[in-house]
Amino acid sequence: MKYGPTISDIRKAKKISLKNLPQDQMTPSSYSRFVDGKTETSVNNFVALLENLNVTFDEYLYINNGYQNSRYDQLYRKLTTALKADDAPALIVLVNQINAFAQSSPDNLRMKNLLDMAMLALNHVQGDPLNPTAREDLVKYLINCETWTHYEIMIFYNFIFIFDVETVIVIQKRLIRVISRYNNLRLYGSEPFRTLVKITMFYLEHGKVLEALESLMDLCDFDIQEEFLFERTMYKFVAGETYTITNTNRIKAIDDALNIFQAAGSTHQVNRLVDHIKLVVKANQFHNDDFDALIEKWGGTPSTKTPTTTTVS
Repeated sequence: MKYGPTISDIRKAKKISLKNLPQDQMTPSSYSRFVDGKTETSVNNFVALLENLNVTFDEYLYINNGYQNSRYDQLYRKLTTALKADDAPALIVLVNQINAFAQSSPDNLRMKNLLDMAMLALNHVQGDPLNPTAREDLVKYLINCETWTHYEIMIFYNFIFIFDVETVIVIQKRLIRVISRYNNLRLYGSEPFRTLVKITMFYLEHGKVLEALESLMDLCDFDIQEEFLFERTMYKFVAGETYTITNTNRIKAIDDALNIFQAAGSTHQVNRLVDHIKLVVKANQFHNDDFDALIEKWGGTPSTKTPTTTTVS
């Protein structure tokens, strides 16, 4: 793949003079050969060019790929969308598509992981036992990866259902370390927070109230900005739920959160959260008149499903 021509296209589109490029690192002739696709350049030179053009590396890749996401990103987005929608037919198609790409690139770890995710997502949506090889490979990858980046966080966030409680407890400690390191990086934004919310819900669905309370304490350490309405509402919901399960009535907070999502038109999210409440009631054998009334208001009688962790959009 040639990277130079896109640099030239961006520079000309932004009307940035050649004088504003890093001439102390690249001579005009070396720049010309690079943008003409005749030679490559060093990583240092490439980073300097992006900085002088005010373009991030992700933006550059997007532009260089014809203003579209990479094949992997497109498949991953379709996969997570189908998983959240419980769309088994779409997942069957994706498993076949991803398998073809994985077979053609057997050394591509990302595509191998994506195939594992697709098979596990299909198992989960269809209510089948999880593919043991795919589960083992994905869990092994995440456990053996000492430093997590955005890639690992999002795998864990979307596929927490493949883990047991003990593994989630270990992973949560790793996630906290990631948060402390990347707290100021906008890329990570609210994703670690959302992941901790999902962990808290996972604990509640498995009857681990003490662990849920400890996870809630970790959530309290976040400084969630005002524009993150989803995160603020989810915190209101999960905190209200956790405290109510421990006999401190916060039913109103749960009801308020559901009303916010309902008013925003997020009916799918409301339905998922109501299903989650039913699982929590069953897992914790919790009975409270106010809680029963809330369930009746939003979704009828408690669920008889086995806890598998509700997917949060």
